Amino acid sequence: MKPHAHTLDVIKLNIALPNGRRLLRDVSLTLEPGEVRALVGESGAGKSMIGKSVLGILPPNVTITEGEILLEGQHLNMMTPATRRKTVAQSAALIPQDPLTALNPVRKIGPQIVDPLVRILGWSRSDAVARALDLLDRVHIRDPKRVMGSYPHELSGGMRQRVLIAAAFAPSPRLIVADEPTTALDVTVQKQILRLIRELQQETGTAVLFVTHDMGVVAKISQKVTVLFAGKVMEDAPTREVFTNPRHPYTRALIAATPSYADLDRPFSPVPAALIKDLHARIAQDDMLYTGGRR
Repeated sequence: MKPHAHTLDVIKLNIALPNGRRLLRDVSLTLEPGEVRALVGESGAGKSMIGKSVLGILPPNVTITEGEILLEGQHLNMMTPATRRKTVAQSAALIPQDPLTALNPVRKIGPQIVDPLVRILGWSRSDAVARALDLLDRVHIRDPKRVMGSYPHELSGGMRQRVLIAAAFAPSPRLIVADEPTTALDVTVQKQILRLIRELQQETGTAVLFVTHDMGVVAKISQKVTVLFAGKVMEDAPTREVFTNPRHPYTRALIAATPSYADLDRPFSPVPAALIKDLHARIAQDDMLYTGGRR
């Protein structure tokens, strides 16, 4: 079968709470094979909601009210829950933000990587173990056999995050959602983790949807950027274009608010309160016209 042109298509996606409050507002984006697209914005911008909607792990009180999600051309929101879970498990994976809570504290590392390959994807246990050892080695973990037999609390934060990267790449997914995978790590380890993700992504050709609030991370890892504010896309463009010629005032404000290690004397420049107020007013006006898919 001829592969679909896009790994991911999100088309006019709207997500809301039971009281009608919108969390995502007409979000559209595409992700091509082998591409890294950053979703950037402040806390509450809706970045993680996009990734969770793709993976089918939205909180139970959050509903997709309108829009389409296509994974390699397959309409996910037209599938039964069981078919969708199987499709996503075969084609996508998650690198979560906090490895300590993502890993089961009472199970050893080995089974946490191996069992999904065996139970969900039907691999033989010997092949799954070999794959886990190989990936742990490729994320530069010393003595992978020892780590396979360790519990999460016996590893450092950086090692736990490397384990999650290995687990995500182990089934050779077409898409990985990386949900702020470096936020809980110190700066030195952050750089190492970003480099590992980039190396494996380039080696495997996996597309990555990278959620972050850090414009510095965006510049290092992505080819394209979607800038979000309060669940609405403010700007969507190639990364180089966003940094050299940002079109939206909010994008310019985010870039200006990013600390520069090349200019340590530059004063901190937060996003202007007047701009935030204006954006909220515009979004509130748009919400008044929205009727859950009927305009």
